Amino acid sequence: MRVILKWSALGAVAIFAGLQVVPPPVRPLAQQNPPRVRSLQEIAGHEVGPILDRACKDCHSNETTVPWYGNIAPVSWLLAKHVRDGQRKLNFSDWGSRAYSSNEREEICDAVSNGSMPLRSYTLMHRDAKLSKHDVDSICNWADSSLTNYSSQQASPP
Repeated sequence: MRVILKWSALGAVAIFAGLQVVPPPVRPLAQQNPPRVRSLQEIAGHEVGPILDRACKDCHSNETTVPWYGNIAPVSWLLAKHVRDGQRKLNFSDWGSRAYSSNEREEICDAVSNGSMPLRSYTLMHRDAKLSKHDVDSICNWADSSLTNYSSQQASPP
């Protein structure tokens, strides 16, 4: 029994070491998408910008900061998938260069209100990314103000 356990442990270590040969996919992802010069404070203002920067920027912009564990497989693969999915859904780096729906900010409000964003797996390692009730309210107020502005722009003649 000890021999089987010993060989199983050695096999697991060998597999883990072999996985480290595969380069982490997150770093090339961040390099392929260089950051744009737009800051989140420009997008969302002085109150909401720092909240988005702290809690959302790593997955929802081209300015992904890869933590130390982001270089260790298989965690690096999961991290890369989260970043790709996050950028596909919402990328603040491209905020000014593409057309957004009128309720895009409302979708952000919904995601932070129901607790689906930021991901729990992210906030476990990034405690400062947890959103307080005040943070959520600020984001939702920002979202509501955009709906008001969007409605008034649609109502006024060009």
